[in-house]
Amino acid sequence: MARLEDGKGSGRQVKVDSTYRLTTQSVIETEALHSTEAGTSYNMNTGLISISADATLAYYKNNGLKDFVIEAIAIGSFEGITHSDDPYITLVRNPTAGDLISDETVSGVMNQNRNFGSNEDLSGYFYKGKVGGTITGGNDIAILQATPGGRSFYTINWVLPKGSSIGIKLTSNITSGSANWYCAIIGFEKLNTKDPED
Repeated sequence: MARLEDGKGSGRQVKVDSTYRLTTQSVIETEALHSTEAGTSYNMNTGLISISADATLAYYKNNGLKDFVIEAIAIGSFEGITHSDDPYITLVRNPTAGDLISDETVSGVMNQNRNFGSNEDLSGYFYKGKVGGTITGGNDIAILQATPGGRSFYTINWVLPKGSSIGIKLTSNITSGSANWYCAIIGFEKLNTKDPED
């Protein structure tokens, strides 16, 4: 008679209940949490940008071997601006040019691993935008309304394979004033779930 036993020689056997089911115990967690535990999830934040007109906010390009999953984008705006209408951001898929990319601005950027005990670094470029900044090429993929004087959080779950990028620009609809804004991209490097090639 066949028996299922622990493979390390402890002699422990699998328990079968009265309905002939195997008894097991498991821990279920999200892929995002698992990636954070593995040290491959990141919070990329522009830091504060003084906004007084339309602006570029952020750019990220994945240069790593693994797909990068953008879980969410967060926007924060402080008080001090009068808007003619609600401001909004436009997400640009695979932009190719503009000073958002060519300036390579990393001053003030907060680019951090979400596992405080990990020394892994983000595989890619993350740049900070500016008022009057430019971003061209690619395709507009989404428009998201922002909350003036508050925080907006957008769950998107987009996948950026190696070489893919995203740009974020702001249409501010400002009539007067200025205020600090920030933009954050939250995401993780995806685990390889494909079957290995034979």
